[in-house]
Amino acid sequence: MSKSKKQLRKEATLLVNRIRRNLQHANECKQPLSSSLSAFTSIQVNLQRGEGGKDESASSATSTAMKNDARNLEIEFSKSPLPDNLLSSCLNLFQENMSEMYKKSSWGLNMKEKEDELTHENARYLLVVDGENKDDKGRGLLLAFAHFRFEVDDDDQPTQEVLYLYEIQISQLGQRNGIGKRLMQIMEIMAMQMKMRRVMLTVFKNNTDAMSFYRALKYSIDPSSPSQFGEEADYEILSKCVYRGE
Repeated sequence: MSKSKKQLRKEATLLVNRIRRNLQHANECKQPLSSSLSAFTSIQVNLQRGEGGKDESASSATSTAMKNDARNLEIEFSKSPLPDNLLSSCLNLFQENMSEMYKKSSWGLNMKEKEDELTHENARYLLVVDGENKDDKGRGLLLAFAHFRFEVDDDDQPTQEVLYLYEIQISQLGQRNGIGKRLMQIMEIMAMQMKMRRVMLTVFKNNTDAMSFYRALKYSIDPSSPSQFGEEADYEILSKCVYRGE
C-alpha cells in the first residue's frame, strides 16, 4: 500500500528535524571523548629511532643502530581552530605523506585549500602528540592526527547524519603501532554515541595501503561513490554503518 502525500511530508519533516537535532548536538559537544572511551584514548607505542636520537625509517635501519622507545601516549580531542604550531604540524605531516599522491590526482595539490579545510569552523580532531620527543622549537612532536566533521551525507539531498573522516595521517615514526586502527575505533564509537548513522571517507583508488586498511575495518563502497554511477574518478567514497537508531 502506497503512502499518502501527507504521510510522505510528515516523514520528510521528521527526518529533517532528526538530522538537524543530532548534528546540532554533535557540533555543540565540547568533549565527545566520554568516560566510556577512556580505555581507548591511551595507547602504547614503540618509537624507533637512531642511537643519536634522530628519527629513522625502517629502510635506513641497516646503516644506523636502532633503539626502541616504548611509552604510553594519550589521544586527545580538539576543535578548530588549532593552535598555530599544531596546525602547522598537521599541514607538514599531510604534505609529507600525501603531496606526491595529490600532485598525480585530478585534484592536484593546493596547500591553501588544505589549510582552509583544516581551519573550517566545524573541523574536529583527534591528536597524538609525543610530549617527550621535542621538535627543533621544543614543542611536542605530532605523531598522528585525524580530521573529521559531523555533517550530512549529501549537501543537496541529505538523508543521514554522518561522521565524515576528511583524513587520517600517521607520521613515519608513529607507523606500525596500531595508531590508525585505534583512531578509527574511537571515531566509530563517537559517531555511534552522537547518533551519526555512518562513518564516511574518501580514498584514492591508487592508495592501495589505505584501501586495504579500510577494507579490513569493514568499510565498503558507498552508494554515493562515483563508481556507483559509472563515472570515471580516481577516488572512492567508502562508508560503514555504525548506528541504526530510531
